Amino acid sequence: MSPTTIPARSRQLVFTERDTMVLSDIAIPPTGTDDVLVRIELVGVCATDLHLLAGHIGEPFPLVPGHEFVGEVAAIGAAAASARGLAVGDHVAVEMLLPCRACARCREGRYNLCEADDMAEGLSRGRQYGVNIPRSVEPGLWGGYSEYLHVPAAATTHRLPDGLPWDRAVLVEPLAVAYRTLSRARLSPGESVVIIGPGPVGLLAAAAARAAGAGRVIVAGTRDSRLELARRFGADAVVNTREADAVASVRAELGGLADVVIEIAGVADAQQQAVRLARRGGRVVLAGACGSAVPVTFLADEELLTREIDLLPSFLSAGGFEPAIALLARGEFPFAELVTHRFALEQTAEAFATIAAREAGVIKAVLEPGRVLPVEANGAAA
Repeated sequence: MSPTTIPARSRQLVFTERDTMVLSDIAIPPTGTDDVLVRIELVGVCATDLHLLAGHIGEPFPLVPGHEFVGEVAAIGAAAASARGLAVGDHVAVEMLLPCRACARCREGRYNLCEADDMAEGLSRGRQYGVNIPRSVEPGLWGGYSEYLHVPAAATTHRLPDGLPWDRAVLVEPLAVAYRTLSRARLSPGESVVIIGPGPVGLLAAAAARAAGAGRVIVAGTRDSRLELARRFGADAVVNTREADAVASVRAELGGLADVVIEIAGVADAQQQAVRLARRGGRVVLAGACGSAVPVTFLADEELLTREIDLLPSFLSAGGFEPAIALLARGEFPFAELVTHRFALEQTAEAFATIAAREAGVIKAVLEPGRVLPVEANGAAA
């Protein structure tokens, strides 16, 4: 692909206000010397996207959602090509975070906690593709529910290995989130791991833990179909917490409680349960977002103080892309089977409804921004 084939405008799915989405388009500006223009091939639909539409995560409207995207370099400035080692046609993943790289948190490697108040792009603290950069910030190409994406110098790009299928590559961001949880847990080879929540990130966390040398991996949840799939992603055992006592089951499998417990269910009860499943001196990683108004209560003495449990929140994916790409490239697990549903931009509302209702065995739904449905087949965008 050469820059001359780039269209004048990019189609996008826009959240114009709470509970309202429309199919729109926006002009594609010339690519600056420090910038990259990426044509989006696939973008994963995350539960965060549904919460954004409902107004549960601020009100950054109008917003182009989508932070789990992979695509192809469509155009690249001279300085960006030199600095990034990329060329037109390369397949890339772009991290959702746009850190300043200069604040104290960025310098210590925790760029997911970037403290910069502003930057040249006119963006604010904690800027994230598809989450909190309004479409009104030029050039308006700040989310993956779009044919094209603007990648400034602040963004982090990763060249994907040749031959990595898109259906695997699109899982890089959720897998990077899973790897972040293992980093926070300080997992050592041979240690036991319990993962609560067999959603896409939980299943990927099982694979990542197994690949990292975990001794025993147990996945706990409430849906038998997901739990059975977890076995194919590295779980030695599974626990349906609706049918069995989680603590007793883990004790029976491990001969005690777990060295590491990773909660990715995003439910307060699961976070409370995670503490009870960790051994004395164990580590508990809380990675599931429960919502800003949801309190979580622990027994301060009995569950935390006298057991010296390390309680470790894990936020986003910093440092996780490199190991995630390596694991996807090795293809040791049936990653592509997680992508169960594909939709065009015009079908975004249908995709959201399918996920919300847990219909048709959906695990991971993705959008194909470049696919345009025939007029008679177009689904409503709102």
